[in-house]
Amino acid sequence: MDKIFLRFVSFFYPVLEKTGVDTEQLHEILRIKLIMDDRRPKALFTARRNAKATTQSPWLMNFFTLLMGLLMGFLLFINDTPYIGQALYFTVFMVMMALTLISDFTTVLIDTRDQFILLPRPVNDRTIAMSRILHISIYVLRLALLQGLPALVIVGFVDGIFAIPILLIQLLEATFLTIFIVNIIYLLMMKSVSPQRFKDIISYFQIGFSVLIFAAYYLFPRLIGASFLDKVNLLSHWWAYLLPPVWIAALNELLIHSSRSTPLTGLLAIIGITLPVAGLWFMAKVLAPGFNRRLAIIATSDGNSSTPNQVKKEGKFSLTDKISNLVAADPVENAGFRITWKLAARTREFKMKVYPAFAYVPIYFLYFALNAKGNNMADKWDKLQSGHTYVFIIYLSTIIMSAILMNVSMSEKYKSAWVYYALPIGEPGKILSGMYKAIVTLYFFPYCLVLSIGIVLIWGPQAINDIILAFLVSLIYGILMALFMVKGLPFSKPVITKQGGGKMLTSMMILILIAGLGFGHYFLMKWELVIWIAILPALLINWIMFRHYKKQTWENIELSDDF
Repeated sequence: MDKIFLRFVSFFYPVLEKTGVDTEQLHEILRIKLIMDDRRPKALFTARRNAKATTQSPWLMNFFTLLMGLLMGFLLFINDTPYIGQALYFTVFMVMMALTLISDFTTVLIDTRDQFILLPRPVNDRTIAMSRILHISIYVLRLALLQGLPALVIVGFVDGIFAIPILLIQLLEATFLTIFIVNIIYLLMMKSVSPQRFKDIISYFQIGFSVLIFAAYYLFPRLIGASFLDKVNLLSHWWAYLLPPVWIAALNELLIHSSRSTPLTGLLAIIGITLPVAGLWFMAKVLAPGFNRRLAIIATSDGNSSTPNQVKKEGKFSLTDKISNLVAADPVENAGFRITWKLAARTREFKMKVYPAFAYVPIYFLYFALNAKGNNMADKWDKLQSGHTYVFIIYLSTIIMSAILMNVSMSEKYKSAWVYYALPIGEPGKILSGMYKAIVTLYFFPYCLVLSIGIVLIWGPQAINDIILAFLVSLIYGILMALFMVKGLPFSKPVITKQGGGKMLTSMMILILIAGLGFGHYFLMKWELVIWIAILPALLINWIMFRHYKKQTWENIELSDDF
């Protein structure tokens, strides 16, 4: 397959040669990269020792990719007009490809490790930049063809067998057009913004796309039904012809449904075919020069460093110092609080894994609200407002607590954690208690406070006691997770560490316990006094469990194999 893809990529070599790319060097770099990729163990399987599981997992991933492609393929005949059906299909297809590029292949584009080998050689910027982009293209093309396979079958039933090779060309158009749009944006940003800002923007792009896909999966089918898509006339709007999916769909309209095609359709089809080649030329000719220099700047820039103005400002007033001294008076606990607060706020990997969880609670709430009984949205809203389901909003926020706790002890730079073991700390539990206080203070409490204000505004002050009790029960869940699931100090373990079966069972048992308490709370809500009384034992349980958590010893701490 690698040879086939290399042969396919070679069709672009004449265009690249005119931009200054050394195609012989490019071919060799791509060939070696593909060989290394085949020999390198996948990160997904590095922690697995069962060979059988390793061989079966790629088939499972391929199955889910085909399943996703099948669901997307139904868009081809969801509308009476095949042109609109294809435009909708390629819109979703290109969004999925863009999400894959941003989430999985950004690090490949700005990876600096092979610079140590290539920089001493006479390889120019254009060749290195295009080797990165084409390397990404080969992998995305594999995924695109697998994901588009169900559509190739479906289009045969919709437009006949002659539409299958045309759709194959359209899939290639959509894939390369997505790759070039994303990479043009990346290269433009690398030219115009600072390295640290570039990394931040990429991180927020990844977080935003994750939330967008999650929201679209749950909310889009509820907001827009299949009957709406069946009647929609996308092409009646002038701005629709500015969308790349419409250009790609125009090729099918021009060749299969030529009787109703117009000169504009032919022009759009030509644009869809020529734009990827023009984009390739633009990247190699205009954006690639200086690529190595910008990579070197990105590699040496430290995203955790502060500017002099920030340092000066922090010297005058530090919010972290004020809050840490107030919440964690013990010196060791205070140190655990500060290091967790600062690293959590600065570490991009941590933010990318945790921040999407903040959007899950409102999305779940809207999902349940849209599923409520009622003939229209007004009836559903009245039904929701007259009930007591608001209590589950706070309990749903334990998703955030779980996401933070499962990632707070992991870091790609975990070897810096040697400082924990070098210092004369006899009670590591104080570091853990400081870590837990930082999580609650920085993330969980402010988030629950915002949710609580919204609940009080919608359901009234009578919800205050339920909010307090639900918050305390959620803290009990957090301490249980910290006691049984989080055995490492803040950012002290490698990311590839996986949970064992015992931990998964423990996690499920804790979740079942908290779910039971949540439903018990729901059934007791009609007795206001009982809820106020229940707050007292919840406070006592939190205090007892936190005292126990604070007494953790070195024997209870999971150390990395490198220490």
